[in-house]
Amino acid sequence: MKTARDRYAKIFGAYDIRGVVGQELDSPTVRAIAGAYGDYLCPEQAGHFVIGHDGRWSSPALAEAASVGLRESGHSVTQIGLASTPMVYWYGAEADFDGSIAVSASHLPAQYNGMKLCSRDALPLSGEHGLAEIAARLGKRPGHNRASSELLRQASPLPLYVAKIGEHLKAGKNIRIGVDAGNGAGSIACEALLAPVDQVQLWRLGFHPDGYFRERSPNPLDEGALDRLSAVVREQGLQFGVAFDGDADRLVAVDENGAMVPPDAVGGLIGLHLLRQNPGALILYDLRASRAVPEKIEAAGGRPARTRVGHAFVKPAMRQQKAIFAMELSGHYYYADLHYTDNGLRTLVELINIVSSGDGPLSRLVKPFLSYPTSGEINLRFADVGKAIMALESHYQDGRIDHLDGLSVDYGDWWFNARPSHTEPVLRLNIGATSQKLLEEKRRKLLSQLKGSGAVGS
Repeated sequence: MKTARDRYAKIFGAYDIRGVVGQELDSPTVRAIAGAYGDYLCPEQAGHFVIGHDGRWSSPALAEAASVGLRESGHSVTQIGLASTPMVYWYGAEADFDGSIAVSASHLPAQYNGMKLCSRDALPLSGEHGLAEIAARLGKRPGHNRASSELLRQASPLPLYVAKIGEHLKAGKNIRIGVDAGNGAGSIACEALLAPVDQVQLWRLGFHPDGYFRERSPNPLDEGALDRLSAVVREQGLQFGVAFDGDADRLVAVDENGAMVPPDAVGGLIGLHLLRQNPGALILYDLRASRAVPEKIEAAGGRPARTRVGHAFVKPAMRQQKAIFAMELSGHYYYADLHYTDNGLRTLVELINIVSSGDGPLSRLVKPFLSYPTSGEINLRFADVGKAIMALESHYQDGRIDHLDGLSVDYGDWWFNARPSHTEPVLRLNIGATSQKLLEEKRRKLLSQLKGSGAVGS
């Protein structure tokens, strides 16, 4: 007989909770998880939690279920309604809540939804810290006798949030940009921040929240997701464009030619910009990033350091090492002065500052970070991902090896990282080299070896 923990196991991931609405995730499930989450964080006394949700069709009902689950466990709730995930993170920390829930499935299609759970000061719960403990509480009687709480507040932190992000906006001259909010939650704060700014002329795409994402994928890295934005940037002669994901914690940029700028190049550019304000600071970069990123940061007097992939690992690492900024290849950018959280709108602000005050177009500004050819992330399905990685390590033992996240091997003139996905039986492979010819040679060799060891497909 399956326990409650077994029944919910599929939706508990490495970073958050996600599932198909109506099949894996519904209001009773969210209600139970929210109650267990509240009791996990505040076992001895009633806590106070904030809940916000993205624009998905299922999000308002699931946010209400989370509110009920917390309150019937004796905790009080402040609801902020439709909001980007970064705003939920920031407000939860800034207003000193015991925890926050962002109801969102981030960049997944409309049939999915989920919960991003944080403790005090926007510290994320993850598979390694908190989520397993919450899952273990499901189906069990709580260890307290608190009465249900009727304390429910409504709040509108948007003006405070916009004012905080706006503190960093320092456009050097007039600038014309395109923003594709993807019919997600990011349009609300973006409009409130930039519409009153005379120096910023804004071309809006997908600014009407649509819970079914009918205009493009909520994942801006999906094939075709940037096509309309790129066309508008070219046709209107804009200086750059950006696309948010469904809950606006990620951002992907295109340059003045409509070409996508690799996210690690965007992160490197922002890192250098922030170093000018914070000489000698520590900056973290996703271990999949181009080698050019740490080289340029170090040359500018900064201290670059590699980090594991995923916000549940990046945020604690930033706090522990006192980094001012961190970047991921997926388009997440993290800021110490926003409680170490990832924020697409703040990233747009920094790009406005850089391009409006820079010596040339975005394509020229990021060029120093494009000096090493890279493969991009290659995904291969395996029945046993761990076995495939072990086979790779055995074959490449003569390289410089580390296991910060999966397997990284460096030969000086070429390198690769192979790591398991946290959500599916997939090996994620990234390769870099000092020349395009060498990259193609090593790419063919690695793929041949991997497929020979049992890859199902890409």
